[in-house]
Amino acid sequence: MKWSGDFDFDRIASALTSARPKGLMQAGEHVRQVSSQLAPKESGSLSSSADVRLTDSGQVTIIYHGPYARYQEYGVFWRMRPRPSPSNGKPLRHDNGQSFFLTTPMISEKDKCLDIMADAIREALR
Repeated sequence: MKWSGDFDFDRIASALTSARPKGLMQAGEHVRQVSSQLAPKESGSLSSSADVRLTDSGQVTIIYHGPYARYQEYGVFWRMRPRPSPSNGKPLRHDNGQSFFLTTPMISEKDKCLDIMADAIREALR
């Protein structure tokens, strides 16, 4: 079997380089949207405080700026001593939302994020 073709590898590399930031930001925004829906909602300030950024090292970060974001993400048990005490903090209520509101979509949305990246690369190759 003989196969031949012309490939412009410089164009492909250039397309990948240009598509990467756009795809990463779109994937990060998708995770932010899903995590905002899962974030506990008492006043709504936590779910609206998320920020998606592209770092200098080429990674996407999703930051919830609320002062209690970490506490809500990991729940009350992340800082508990062996026995309950008054210094453990007030038990969390999650009538609306859940603990691990950011971690969960980072795992559950991985396939969708890969599709978003693939779409950005396909668009750049056109």
